[in-house]
Amino acid sequence: MSELDDIKSASGDYYKWALKARKKYLLLLQQTDETIAELYLASVRRIIREFKKGNKKLKYLLEAIADDTEQFNDDLAKAIKSAIDDGTTAGIYFNQHVATDVLKKAGIDIVPMVKSLEFSRKRAVQISFARSHKDGLKVSERIWKVSTHTRKIMSDIVRAGTGEDVVTVARALEGYVKHGKNDLASNHSDMMKRMGSRVPANLNYNALRLARTELTAAYGEGVVASAKVSPSRTRIKWSLSNTHPRIDICDNYAKGGKNGDGIYEPDSIPPYPAHPNCLCTLIPEPENTGQLVGRLKEWLNNPQSQPDLEKWYQDHYKMFE
Repeated sequence: MSELDDIKSASGDYYKWALKARKKYLLLLQQTDETIAELYLASVRRIIREFKKGNKKLKYLLEAIADDTEQFNDDLAKAIKSAIDDGTTAGIYFNQHVATDVLKKAGIDIVPMVKSLEFSRKRAVQISFARSHKDGLKVSERIWKVSTHTRKIMSDIVRAGTGEDVVTVARALEGYVKHGKNDLASNHSDMMKRMGSRVPANLNYNALRLARTELTAAYGEGVVASAKVSPSRTRIKWSLSNTHPRIDICDNYAKGGKNGDGIYEPDSIPPYPAHPNCLCTLIPEPENTGQLVGRLKEWLNNPQSQPDLEKWYQDHYKMFE
């Protein structure tokens, strides 16, 4: 079954909103990639600008790289924070529309529900920042690790240009940041030979991977958090991306769950994303609309007739009235 079929099957009457949520997430990935690329270009431009103010010696170029570390780290941190904020917002999009729609149809005020969902979204943001990776590092620590690695590679390239005209070295650094390893190989072969395998194909790869991973994780946190506070009995399906390149742990998750169909209760979703650059998606599977609206109306007349809705009201709605 394709990803589109999974979305239509799981989301039922609300599949258009599910498609919009997926589109929002993919657009955020693209925008985040562009932001990271611009961030690196801005950094190297600042470095070159500061270098040109000085005596144009190799030592001064290295100092300009070191001096820009804090600014670069701050910019990267802002980009990651934005990705996490936007990711959780896209993550709650579907469940927010479902919850408010069924409440309207049942004649129940949606404002407390909107407040509850926003509260859950903010908690999802906090969870995202507090999450530790397999290496034990939290987001802020990984951002600093990426920043220092970026500066090391830049400095190594400059040192590889020892003996050459420093303006040429600065040009080589700028070309590498803009166009990657191939630019060094084509235009600065001697420097490339000195660097060898120490030069990553693209300087921004680690930052891109971090940003994508945090965006995806935040999206997942938003999906799960909003499912838990929805009046709907919402389960979540793990769906493989159409671009899934090879069999891995994701295939196991897509066939996991109680019935082996990749559908889970919100509390039992496997770690998401399963790996860096994972493009699998979590698709909420809400309760049948007509059935839920009918249960909500029964609950309004007799709260004890629907214990799960009464619990939802007490835990996730009442405090925001």
